[in-house]
Amino acid sequence: MDPAPADWPNYRYERKPGELKKDKYGMIDPTPDVVSLTFLPVDTYGFVDWVKSINEGLVRPKDTLPGQINHLKPEDLETNNQDILIRSKMKFMPDVIFPHAQHNAWLKCSVCHPKIFKKKAGANNISMAAIWKGQWCGRCHDRVAFPTRNCFKCHSAPGDAKK
Repeated sequence: MDPAPADWPNYRYERKPGELKKDKYGMIDPTPDVVSLTFLPVDTYGFVDWVKSINEGLVRPKDTLPGQINHLKPEDLETNNQDILIRSKMKFMPDVIFPHAQHNAWLKCSVCHPKIFKKKAGANNISMAAIWKGQWCGRCHDRVAFPTRNCFKCHSAPGDAKK
């Protein structure tokens, strides 16, 4: 039950998912409660640079959504922050450098392992066709993360890594 109108200025209001936002007097507040993306830094392709946004303290990922239990274990916090080199199947295309640390800033290990990716080098038969169909990296990229049409954002290994 909501407090009486006279008590609203002293009431700490916490909105539950799906509820309308209310102002300090209990009236529905129509103002947006999202930050405009135009104020966030962009990468060389013009897309929001989420990692830089985190590093600069402009956004802070939540551990869980409201109403969910945080199942993070101590081993989830001891993340593997090394970049992973994924060999390209096409000789003309540079290899992929997968930045584990940037993904760990947003996600716990169990989001990707073992459901999407096996934790063994070479055990995943990743292809761009499958990614474009929503598998592998395509589970997030082209949906909630930057688009895959920026080939060289991922295919960024220096030429000598091809050897």
